Amino acid sequence: MTSRSKAAAALLAVPLLIVLGAVLIWPLLTLGLASLTEGSGHFTLSNYIGALTSSRYQKAMLVTAVLALLSTVLALILCVPAGLYIGTQDTALTRGMAVALSIPLSLPGIVVGFFIILLVGNTGVVPLAFESAIGQRHLQIAYTWAGLTLGYLYFQIPRIVLVVRGAAAAVRPETVQAARSLGEGTVGVYRRVIIPALRPAIASASGLAFATAFGAYGTAATLARGQRVMPLEIAAAFTENFRPELAATLSIILAVVTTTVLIGLNAWGSKRIVSVRT
Repeated sequence: MTSRSKAAAALLAVPLLIVLGAVLIWPLLTLGLASLTEGSGHFTLSNYIGALTSSRYQKAMLVTAVLALLSTVLALILCVPAGLYIGTQDTALTRGMAVALSIPLSLPGIVVGFFIILLVGNTGVVPLAFESAIGQRHLQIAYTWAGLTLGYLYFQIPRIVLVVRGAAAAVRPETVQAARSLGEGTVGVYRRVIIPALRPAIASASGLAFATAFGAYGTAATLARGQRVMPLEIAAAFTENFRPELAATLSIILAVVTTTVLIGLNAWGSKRIVSVRT
């Protein structure tokens, strides 16, 4: 690449850098400064000390982390095989599946929460079906841990499927054929060729799903009854308690946790790329 083409490429990146500065860097700096000041405007670490030592926020962080981890693991179990199938088979069925699985991307979290209520709420479709069949309602789980996990799982599905699908489509057929010619069966091909090639994509999809679940607000606001997650605590600190400095502190903590997870998973995926190539 010549110096002129490098300069042209750099110019193409300028609009994105401006947008990132306006909607990411500047807000983060503002939140960081707000979290390090008290009411009088003096520098303090008391906001972080209070948030990190508070049993309320410790519990909220634990609940959020467990919920995000559980829903991410379930989403990986369900979506990696689906992404593999859609990415390696070009048929009308797989194209239709890809479109259908992408629909949750267009739905806000509150709508997803309402879907769960309509499905397994107190008067949901499933409990009423049980009542019609056996005279007693079952699976009224919308406002429980199971319902909340189901809601999170719903909007994680397309994020994982789309990433894995793209990576699976990029696996070269000749590589698979070479493995088969060396005597590998279907299980061996997946274990030695396809899965190692997909590990970076799986790492990226895991990070994306985990971060999305960690910061989800609408679904939690609709379904969380008695369970407080970090986004709800941030909103409460700002709107109910009128403590913007506390809301900023909790936001920074949330951003640090999710960013750390993303960096760790991306590093793991990069190592896998190196190991596969060598």
